[in-house]
Amino acid sequence: MDYQTDIKKFLYSHYFFSGTRQAVGVILPALVLFWGMDQHLLGIEVASGALCASVVDINGPLRHKHTELLSCTLLGALTVLITGMATAAQPWQLWITSLILTFGLSMLVVYGFRASLVSFACLMMMVLNVEADLTRHQAVLDAGAVLAGGLWYTYFSLFVCRIWWFRIEQQTLAECFFVTSEYLEAKAAFYDTSTDIDDCYRRLIAAQVNVVEKQQAAREIILRNLPRLRIGALEPRRTMLFNLFINIVDLHETVVSVHTDYPMLRREFANNDVLLFFRDMIRKIAIEVDAIGYAIATNEPSRAQRSWRAEFRAIEYEIELMRKQSLQQKSPEAYQALTSTFRRVWSTTRIVERMHRNTDVSTAGSATEVQIDQALQRFTSRQSFSPKLLWKNLTFSSPSFRHALRVTIAIAAGLLICENWSLLAGQDHSYWVLLTIIVILKPGFSLTKQKNAQRLTGTLIGCVSVLVILSFVHKAWILLALMFFCMVMGNSLSLFNYGLSVVFMSSYVLLLFHFLLPGSLSVIGERAIDTLIGSAIALVCSYLFPYWEYRLMGPLIRNAVQSTRTYLESSAALDGKRDDFAYRMARKDMHIAFGNFGAAFKRMMLEPKSKQVAVAELNDLLVQNHVMASYITGLSDVLPRQIAADKSGELGQVVAAISDLLSQAVAAPAASVPTDTQAATEAMRDYTKRLDALVVAQEQQPDAVDAHVQEIKQVVHQLKQMLRAGELILRDMRAIRLPA
Repeated sequence: MDYQTDIKKFLYSHYFFSGTRQAVGVILPALVLFWGMDQHLLGIEVASGALCASVVDINGPLRHKHTELLSCTLLGALTVLITGMATAAQPWQLWITSLILTFGLSMLVVYGFRASLVSFACLMMMVLNVEADLTRHQAVLDAGAVLAGGLWYTYFSLFVCRIWWFRIEQQTLAECFFVTSEYLEAKAAFYDTSTDIDDCYRRLIAAQVNVVEKQQAAREIILRNLPRLRIGALEPRRTMLFNLFINIVDLHETVVSVHTDYPMLRREFANNDVLLFFRDMIRKIAIEVDAIGYAIATNEPSRAQRSWRAEFRAIEYEIELMRKQSLQQKSPEAYQALTSTFRRVWSTTRIVERMHRNTDVSTAGSATEVQIDQALQRFTSRQSFSPKLLWKNLTFSSPSFRHALRVTIAIAAGLLICENWSLLAGQDHSYWVLLTIIVILKPGFSLTKQKNAQRLTGTLIGCVSVLVILSFVHKAWILLALMFFCMVMGNSLSLFNYGLSVVFMSSYVLLLFHFLLPGSLSVIGERAIDTLIGSAIALVCSYLFPYWEYRLMGPLIRNAVQSTRTYLESSAALDGKRDDFAYRMARKDMHIAFGNFGAAFKRMMLEPKSKQVAVAELNDLLVQNHVMASYITGLSDVLPRQIAADKSGELGQVVAAISDLLSQAVAAPAASVPTDTQAATEAMRDYTKRLDALVVAQEQQPDAVDAHVQEIKQVVHQLKQMLRAGELILRDMRAIRLPA
């Protein structure tokens, strides 16, 4: 691992840029009011409003960011107002108000990830004010200060993002290149005979999920801001970003299509160096893609740093040697798989060369890789905020409802324990304990489990770190600089490395308390105890009517298989007309559906063993679905042409049979039993024989062209693999038993 390069990547990433923006936006008003105008309490209140808005400040289109920040600010101020009014009333009224707010705000998770951030920000404002003993007038002033802080942060962030929009989009795009490089590394491992095939697939699927996630983030920004004509020419910087995005999507698709029967390749070429040449070449491409991503992040044109000519020539030599040894006749499928892989890898290098050219804004901005059309914005996602969605989820069968109920019970338990603890110890612990609860408790059990361990460990390390710092550092300006650094790092790492983020955030808060209560080290021990209490409550409550991941698997796996079927049909163009836009939409939907399925399976594997259902079948279904999608992508250019040229109609019938297998898989009920497996096996054998006969007929034609024969062989070989994958998908879908 190259730590120096990894550190540079982080410093140039949107994580660090966002963390710095958030830290400056939160601390700046506090510094002005706290030290500049000697308004200590007002400074804290305004900073808390800015902190509330900063929670939802993640990369996205500016129009959406404005709506999200403003909504969070207004809802956060309203939450503070309601909580403050409740503290001025009777204690039982505060309890009822807090629990109603907790449930209502927690239900916002039904509207997706960004709404869940708004939910957390407002819950944070509630727990930070739950101990305040205010009059109604003070509650209004407090809410007004929070509103002012949120508005300040909203327009500060929008100003920064508008000024540095190009850097933000570059950094988001660079992440796509980094994860695609990791995907290439995972792909290269298949050509290393010393690695286990199952391990290779696990690594590949995890990498695929990451690629889908990062591509969707980049798609949301770049396709919402398409290049436009300015003074007779396209905007060069937007055109550059658009071209690079198209390049990385095309590269990913090409790499996905570099798929074949790897066990067969390993058997046939176990004693040949050709697989090692492929491995080394793909690894070189991965390093080059990573370097291009780094060049994009640093805003510099990239230049080719590596050559794969040696591997190219070595592979060409080996293939020619095999041809002379009549491998083409002895083992046609192995030879076809090898030559097909070679062509795909060669295509990958051509895309990498285009990427290098497109990183130079002076040359990339002259034309776009694909035609600009407003229909491209249909590739972006849409989130419904209909009240009906909230109403439909007010049922115990809803994961969001269960989550809201769980958080409400945890907050009630936290308030009860802290109230009695303060009577015994004479100290108020409510807000830190409650903050720990809302940070840790997530809709999924596995995420809660991860957050709990990371929060606990990170807080303890942060407490020890601050004790060491305060023992040796006494100058206020140095401690202030360290506090700012900890806040930057805490914000930067929150989406990247949560455990390390907690270390820095705990250190930041404890250093802040040192400024508010100089010389008091007891607060450090109190925070550690508070975290232990909050973690214990969150851990216990996470077992209350959890919604285990297997309950969500049914719709996810059906959607994954159905989207693959749609992708097959749009790619094959059985009606004789290929709609390129529909094909690209189907491809995007297929990747997203696969990513959702893969992410859910990964979360399930972090849950208790007793809740990990149909692991073998779901894992195999993931693999076979990826295999099927890879073969579809590999044939997307040649299959429509071959189907149109096939006068016998055999190819179209086979594709229809594969589509029917996937259709049966989607419709397979959880408890269904395979029917007439012998007939199904015979049907598959019949299709295989007909495909082989098609190849023989093509070879025997007097005017047969070798290139055409090789192409039909490639199509037939991959259709056979797709038939097999379709059978396995249907078998897995019928075998999966998902409890109600």
